[in-house]
Amino acid sequence: MKLQYLRAFIVLLAGLITLIVNMKTGKPVTLSLFIVLIVILIFYVIGTLVVEILQKSLENSNQNETISDNDISEEDESSEAQQEETIAFAFDEDDMEE
Repeated sequence: MKLQYLRAFIVLLAGLITLIVNMKTGKPVTLSLFIVLIVILIFYVIGTLVVEILQKSLENSNQNETISDNDISEEDESSEAQQEETIAFAFDEDDMEE
């Protein structure tokens, strides 16, 4: 969802640049519009590929963060359990001496 408007931005920017270049070079209107149509189609495909690649990489990085967060929380839980056992064992020894 973060990349919702990226494809449209790429296509419109490419079309704008093409129109400006065609106006500066003085090409006929019909040829200019045909060139802009071709550029828009090409950059639509390029924009779609870019958005898909970025979404996949963002999903992978989110999954990696989730996995590492789960690993850290599991390690914290196991170390807490070990500390509780150590504390319980220490109290048991004190009780035996009395």
